This record gives sequence, structure tokens and C-alpha cells, in this order.
Amino acid sequence: MIEVKNLLKTYNGKVILKDVNLTIEKGDRVVLIGESGCGKSTLLRCINGLNTFDSGEIIFDGKNIHSPDVNINDVRKRIGMVYQQFNLFSHLNVMENIMMPQIKVLKKSKKEAAEKAKQLLDTVGMSERMFHMPSELSGGQKQRVAIARTLAMDPEVILFDEPTSALDPTMVDEVECVIKNLAKSGMTCVIVTHEMSFAKNIATQVVFLAEKGIYEKGTDELITNPGKSLTRMFLYRSRMLQLNISPNNFNEGLFYNEICNFMSGYSYETNQKIMINAIIDEIIYPIFDKAGSEQIEMEVRFIASATSTNHVMFISIPGLKDSPLDNYYVDEVNMALLEHYGAMVVSKINGDENQELCIWL
Repeated sequence: MIEVKNLLKTYNGKVILKDVNLTIEKGDRVVLIGESGCGKSTLLRCINGLNTFDSGEIIFDGKNIHSPDVNINDVRKRIGMVYQQFNLFSHLNVMENIMMPQIKVLKKSKKEAAEKAKQLLDTVGMSERMFHMPSELSGGQKQRVAIARTLAMDPEVILFDEPTSALDPTMVDEVECVIKNLAKSGMTCVIVTHEMSFAKNIATQVVFLAEKGIYEKGTDELITNPGKSLTRMFLYRSRMLQLNISPNNFNEGLFYNEICNFMSGYSYETNQKIMINAIIDEIIYPIFDKAGSEQIEMEVRFIASATSTNHVMFISIPGLKDSPLDNYYVDEVNMALLEHYGAMVVSKINGDENQELCIWL
């Protein structure tokens, strides 16, 4: 359906992508992953003709999209794009946002456009807000409207450029659910995302971009079993949140929200959020309180699993000679409460003046 051949893209003399080769079959769900700035969005924009490129070919339906005899606007009708910033018209309500491109580009009547808009709003769960203005919608709702507007053009392929990156974490699931339903219906999708759990659940092909090109590609198994070193490094980092805290800078609400926001990109259970609060109350605060003038610092590493709901938190406490699990710091009552909240396994790792707790959630 789409074939990228030996693509070279430069900008101001700097190579952005080189020797990119990628085949996308009808019904494929191709997920592009990689560090920010590695060229994921640039590749999407080349595929639908928003960006030109220096050399190579992009073949769509048997034709080179940059051939002089190909109308690029016709290509863009067939290859839709959903942006991370929604790009809704602020002066039009939800219905009008979906009707307008049908009328202007597809030359449909207002009646036809309205019928199509209503059908699509029902598909994305936005029927009740058809007459709302964009300013009255949440981020997740705006993105669902943006998806409906793209679908209104009857595309054969949809490109999603980090569709959940601009959303509050609580809104991510609703947009991902819409995209998953589209994928199940057979829509060909190319998706740029940093959400590894979402990527694994939806992808037929995962493409990791690094070193100015495609570094490694494979099935969804690539996310859990990468074959190359840079891929392994990226996926490990994408699953780890590192925080440094001390009695002087500890903000309980901010700490809790950062971990919960991070967890939202992966599978998790509701009681795990309760566990985070229990860890704050039964481990972090007691250690800070007992440390007193020592002004102890902690390094917290939270590693999420991309394949299950089992996550682990390491709390490293440099300079603490005694075990934090001794009754002086965390007593039996604290431990009993931790077990009550989540039956967590808590272990200590001894080191020379460096204590580390390992907490499985």
C-alpha cells in the first residue's frame, strides 16, 4: 500500500533521515518509536506530502507521490493525519468542524456532511457535544473530534502524530480506545507514540528510529525483546522515572502525581496508586522524620513493566548506615499497613553506607 524507498531528508544541510526503507501493507498498524528529534514526525509528514525530501521515493497505491503527474492534494485526502495539538477551528462548533472540510474539499451538501458528522461523532463517543465549541471541551474530547474530522474525509490510511502527548494523563485512555477500535475495523494506521503499553497492544509492526534512520524493526515483541543495544537502552529508559527527594524539597502531592502520570503510560491497577500513598506515609515520611538533622536524601527509581501490571520502586538512601527497615525508622505497624494496602514485598539491599529498598507493586 505504502512503500518508502531509500528516503533522504535534510534540513539546512543537516541530515534528518537517511536510507529509510519501510513497507506498510493494507490493515497494518505501524508504530514509530524513538527519542525526541529522531525524525518520527518528519517521516509521517513526508508520507502524506507535507514535507518534501531530498531523494528516494514514497510509493502510494503504485504511484510515486512526488511524481509531476500526481496531485498531492488527492494523496492527502486518502492519507489523513491527526496532530498532537488537535488543530480544530476555534470559531466553529464540533459539528461544523467535521462538516466544513467535507463541504469545502469533498464538495458534499450540508445535509450529507451533517449526516456523516453525526455518524462519526457517535463512533468516537462525542454525540452529546456536537454543538459545543472547542473551548468547552477537554483535551481528550478535542482529540476525539479531530479523529472524527479526519475520518470524515474517508481516508485509506491515518497517520497519528503523538495523538496523546498533549493530553492530561486521565484523558489518554479514551483517545487510545478510539484508535484501537479504528485499528480493529481494519484501518491502516501509522502511529508515533511514547506510550509503550499502547504500542505493544496495537502494533503489527514496531519501528525504532535512531542514528538518522530505521535502527531496528519487528513485531510487537520488539518492545519486550529488542535485539539491538540502542533499542534496549531506549526501551529501558522509557520505563524508568528517576526522582531525587529530601526533607527540604519533598512535595507529597507532586511526588504522587509524577509517579501516577508515569504509570498512566503502562498497565496498572487502581490499588497501586493507593500503594504509592502508603509508601509515602509508611516509609518516606518516617525516614525523613527520624533522620532529623542528617537531612537525608533519597533517589527514587520507578521502573514500569511494558508487559504486565507488575512495577517496582527502588528507594536508594546514600549515607544511611542503618537499615531503614529497622524499627527505629519503619516499625512493625508501618510494615503491617504496607502489607494491608497491597501485600507488597519489601526487601533491603545492603551496601556500605548505602541502603536501598526494593518495593514490588
